[in-house]
Amino acid sequence: MLSGTTLWELINARAEATPDALLAVDEEMRTITFGEYAVEAERAAAGLAACGVTEGTVVTWQLPTWIESLVLVAALSRLGAVQNPILPIYREREVGFCSRQAGSKLIVVPSVWKGFDFEAMATDIARDNGSCQVLVADRALPQGDPDTLAPLPDPVSTDEQPVRWIFYTSGTTANPKGVRHGDRAVAACAHRMNLRFDATPEDRNGLVFPV
Repeated sequence: MLSGTTLWELINARAEATPDALLAVDEEMRTITFGEYAVEAERAAAGLAACGVTEGTVVTWQLPTWIESLVLVAALSRLGAVQNPILPIYREREVGFCSRQAGSKLIVVPSVWKGFDFEAMATDIARDNGSCQVLVADRALPQGDPDTLAPLPDPVSTDEQPVRWIFYTSGTTANPKGVRHGDRAVAACAHRMNLRFDATPEDRNGLVFPV
């Protein structure tokens, strides 16, 4: 397995090592390779940067398991943003609380998915949050020129890992509880799972949980 201190380092390393290897296939049989993934992520990162997303910006996103959702994760990592992913089953109470407490500046949602108007919900939440904005991403993300992106920040030591993720519980009996992670914490979980699964390049995994 590859090593790196950030998710973006791992994405770049994988794209360089196996650019033509298959990363994902969606329910419509669209595919994306690791090389294409890195390219699309940088284009989306440039588009998001033009929308005001920079290092440390908290971005709440609530998307189905689309290829574009995977690209968004990588794009936000390239920018050094703080990601607050929320399951698509949650509604205004949970999404509103999480985005307010996390200090989100941008909420990324589909317009309507499975009969629910996510855009209307996010717009109401953003209005209550003041400076928060809404980005509707129906299998498409903002695009820009990667050459306009700011240089990558200098590597940090393992003891100085910045917060890059805020994951919330559902808040079944109370308000949701947020847990802050750096990239290395998430990578450690993935690393151990791959070891336990004894995963190989030939394996194919069905993604049955929301991304």
